[in-house]
Amino acid sequence: MQAHYMTYDESQSRPEIVAAELRALGLTLRSLPGEYCVNFRNGGEKTARMADDLDQALELGRAMAAEKAVDQATEKPPRRRWRRKRMTPKARRRRFILGHNRRFRRRALRKRRGKRQTSAKSFVAKRPRGRR
Repeated sequence: MQAHYMTYDESQSRPEIVAAELRALGLTLRSLPGEYCVNFRNGGEKTARMADDLDQALELGRAMAAEKAVDQATEKPPRRRWRRKRMTPKARRRRFILGHNRRFRRRALRKRRGKRQTSAKSFVAKRPRGRR
């Protein structure tokens, strides 16, 4: 049975082994003429660091990964702004209908209150009908 993970054997060269270890830490290793460049994945020019040989590049990469882990542990995550969740078409329609019904109910209550006030005034002003 063959293992699913990569093993380091003699078929891999030293730079490949170092690059694989740094990749596991979230770093990249580039070979430039006479030196090596260690950087974070998707890191810019400011985060790149140069090393003269592979051993120095490996130590530098381990130190960068340790610094990043400490920074992530100490800094709190950025605060996300609250935003309303996206509504499904069905929920949007229900909200529209409920708003419509509330507006109509409010309008009907206002009319009814208005009639009561006017009818109360008119009741006092009018003489009662009936026998005398």
